[in-house]
Amino acid sequence: MALTQIKFAPGVDKQDTSVGAIGRWVDSDNVRWRYGLPEKVGGWQSLLQDSIVGVVRKQHAFVDTEGNRYIGIGTDKFLLLFFEGQLFDITPVKTTITGATFTFNGSTTITITTSAAHGLSDGDIIQLDSVTLPGGTGLSASDFEDKTFQVITTPTATTFTITFTSSGSAASGGSTSIIPYEPVGPAAQTYGYGFGISQYGGSVQGAQTTTLNGALLADTAGTGGSGTAITLASVTGFPTGGGTVAIGTELITYTGISSNDLTGIVRGTNGTAVSGTTGQAHSNGATVTNATDFSGWGSAVEADTVTLEPGLGL
Repeated sequence: MALTQIKFAPGVDKQDTSVGAIGRWVDSDNVRWRYGLPEKVGGWQSLLQDSIVGVVRKQHAFVDTEGNRYIGIGTDKFLLLFFEGQLFDITPVKTTITGATFTFNGSTTITITTSAAHGLSDGDIIQLDSVTLPGGTGLSASDFEDKTFQVITTPTATTFTITFTSSGSAASGGSTSIIPYEPVGPAAQTYGYGFGISQYGGSVQGAQTTTLNGALLADTAGTGGSGTAITLASVTGFPTGGGTVAIGTELITYTGISSNDLTGIVRGTNGTAVSGTTGQAHSNGATVTNATDFSGWGSAVEADTVTLEPGLGL
């Protein structure tokens, strides 16, 4: 039998079925078409060795009036500019926070204390400036000067933690200025308003937190098992006209604030009481969260408590 030459047309036909696409290629992977025939793609080469932090949501290539070529790269952490083989951080910043101090505890976790409410949230990016370390840490101020860090936790309205690559000996003091980056938002997207928008458990992202200044017993009373007031480390960011706080899995309502006390409390509300009591026991220093805007089962979330984040499109 004589051999018959079969010529396939270039390109991939994904419209017809494999039976109907006679004389066409119906599938391919990592190939390009050269002289009408499939050729294996040779691979890729990295433009730079630096790592890009965060999830890249968008890239925009442009040319300025002098013919310079740029690529703008937006992630969920930074706004970067790629030019002449280098990355430049052009993320907008907020107002500088001055007069902050350090607390080193002998581990890689460092606590920074501000003189007023810092307004930061977990995951925010900051840069440290004018750094003076307390004596005896074994570290150098140059390790922190003009360096960027991510906020790991925000225990109170005036404290937050960062991590460093090595441990410093326990010490407190020093000083630094904090340059907060404008937050972009989490890596995941939030969809819509109203019913279904709240996070699991009805919580609201970025809710104000502080800590207990004194223990709570498993009873109906306030701090130390007496009265109708709960003492906090700070009341900054908590509604002065009354609201709800969450401590562990217990919800507690209050009617007002006096100094650092939540007054007119009602323990164990919304079904969060321990069997046989109207409250739960909480140790001194336990985290207290402003739950005033939390939503209950079947309740719609107020639109002003939710921030719609941009998607992950490239």
